Amino acid sequence: MLHFERDLWTSGNTYVAGIDEVGRGALAGPMVVCAVVLDKNRLPDFDDLPEDKKLYTFINDSKKVTPKRRLILSDYLINEVLSYSIIEIPHFELDEFGLVTCTQKAFAEAVKKLSVKPHHVLTDNYEIPTIASSSQTNLIRGDNKSMTIAAASIMAKVYRDNLMIELHERSDKYKVYGFDKHKGYGTLLHREMIKKHGYSDIHRKSFHIKSV
Repeated sequence: MLHFERDLWTSGNTYVAGIDEVGRGALAGPMVVCAVVLDKNRLPDFDDLPEDKKLYTFINDSKKVTPKRRLILSDYLINEVLSYSIIEIPHFELDEFGLVTCTQKAFAEAVKKLSVKPHHVLTDNYEIPTIASSSQTNLIRGDNKSMTIAAASIMAKVYRDNLMIELHERSDKYKVYGFDKHKGYGTLLHREMIKKHGYSDIHRKSFHIKSV
C-alpha cells in the first residue's frame, strides 16, 4: 500500500498527499473530500512492527474496514499524519454543477487547505485540472492501492457518517428517513421512506427523482 509513496519519496517528493471522497453516490447529504499527507518519519518498519504502530496494517479502502475500526483509525490518523483537510460539498451544489465539476473543485480546495504544500498528489481516479499533470497520479481504485488515499477515505467516511448521524438526531423531519442507518445512500429503506415522506431539504433532487 506504500508502493507509490515510496517511489515518490525516493524521487525527492517529501510531501505526498492522498485524496479521496465519500458520499458521491448518496441520495442525500453532502459529499465529503479529505486530503492527507502521511508523516513518513512516523511510519513504522513493517518488518519489525512496534505495538503502537500496528494500526497502520489495518489502513485500507474504507469500505473494507468495519465501522468500529474506521473510528479507531480515524482518531489515530488525526494524530499521526503530517497534515489533513476536510471539504464538504453540499447537496445543492452537486445538483447545480454535477459530480465531476464538484469533485475536481473539492480536490483542489482540499490540497490548498493542507498546512504543507504537497510535492505530489495521489488521487482516487479524478484528475485535478489546477495541478500540473506531472505533479499528480490518478489511480483507479486508488484507495485499494495507496495507503495515503486509503487514509483519506477512512477519515472522510468517518467525518461524513458523523454528519449524517447528527442530522438524524437534530430533527424529526430527518429522523423519519433513517439517516443514522444508511447515511443517505440509496438503500431499500431509504427509498421507501422517500416514497412515504417525499424529499427533505437535504436530498439531491437531480440524482434520483426518476428512479424512486
